[in-house]
Amino acid sequence: MKGHVYRRGNTWSYLFDIDPDPLTGKRQQANGSGFKTERSAWKACRAAMKDYEDDWRVEPSKRKVEDALNEWLTRIRHSVKPSMWQHWRDYADYYVIPHIGQRKAQDIDGAVIDALYAKLLAEGRRKADNNARMYEHWLAHKDAKPADLVKACGVTIHAARSALTRYRAGRRPQARTHGLAPKTVVNAHRMLHRAWEDFEAWKWVHRNVVKNAHPPAIPRKGRKVWTVSQLRTFLDRARHDRFYPLWVLEATSGMRRCELAGARRDGLDLDAGTLAIEITRVVINGRVVESDGKTENAQTGDRARPVHPRGAAPPGRAARRRARRPTRITVCCSAGRTESPRTPTRSPAGSSGYPSGPGSPTSICTTCATAMPPLDGMRRSTGRRSVCGSATRTWRSP
Repeated sequence: MKGHVYRRGNTWSYLFDIDPDPLTGKRQQANGSGFKTERSAWKACRAAMKDYEDDWRVEPSKRKVEDALNEWLTRIRHSVKPSMWQHWRDYADYYVIPHIGQRKAQDIDGAVIDALYAKLLAEGRRKADNNARMYEHWLAHKDAKPADLVKACGVTIHAARSALTRYRAGRRPQARTHGLAPKTVVNAHRMLHRAWEDFEAWKWVHRNVVKNAHPPAIPRKGRKVWTVSQLRTFLDRARHDRFYPLWVLEATSGMRRCELAGARRDGLDLDAGTLAIEITRVVINGRVVESDGKTENAQTGDRARPVHPRGAAPPGRAARRRARRPTRITVCCSAGRTESPRTPTRSPAGSSGYPSGPGSPTSICTTCATAMPPLDGMRRSTGRRSVCGSATRTWRSP
């Protein structure tokens, strides 16, 4: 293989023969131009011929970053989790394409990526600070109701109710800057690194230039955790909440939120005292999507979480007595179908006031006729409401 260098105006160009067209057999040539000297043109020509012989030659292309990212996201969608793909879609749309989307992908280098990170850290935030807006409105109108915040700030009624609860308790919103958090920029860096890695493999760019970029350092922050007394106070206050068994399971097992939402009744082994996690549930664009776990260990499908028989029991002699009692775990149903999320509820058996055996006071659902032993701490009364059911669903004693 021989190359040729020639002068073209005020610059130098090169060309060399490559394999003929496989369909027509016509001669094909590769070329390059825009070199200031003959020596630099020969150097580029030799490098291009070597890349072609090693099957690593990249054809000159005017493909823009926006087009490259859009095509990349379309091609890899089936190979990543839906939640990860949606995150990468958002990072590309909000943080990358608005700044460098119209530049050629082959013109991007490490300096451009570093400048992008600096821009995002300084003024990359896209979401409006609705919390600060609601707080300012509340300061001006202390008697404001949730509907007033919805009308004035354009938020949902649930966000307005939560905001008023925080403000009346003395919690003020933290001041936010116009830039992104370092963790968000690092997430965008990981997305770009994966994208340019595939661009290099697909011969869209010469190399992965994101390797030469410098993402920001993530400052270490101490985790704020509850003390034992705080956790006990929360569980005592939430005892009559419909998700109380879920809070106990979270406090005693350390399960992730997606694992709690994906827990199923058929994964519960009462004899072994374990709860198997086979699927997880996440929310993507307002829709619940089932997945197979966040990590490789979560994807094995045979994980089993130990279920504490009593959860967070009160301290003292009563706690030791209750810890020795056997427990039963049941699931409340509606119209023959398990409620979502499928919430297991605890109930003691054999304790004073809750005798076991045929004469034990069991409740039956009026909708699906599913038996449910009385819950710990709740009075046995006719027509009481189910902890995991809706407000209109009642239970009767037989």
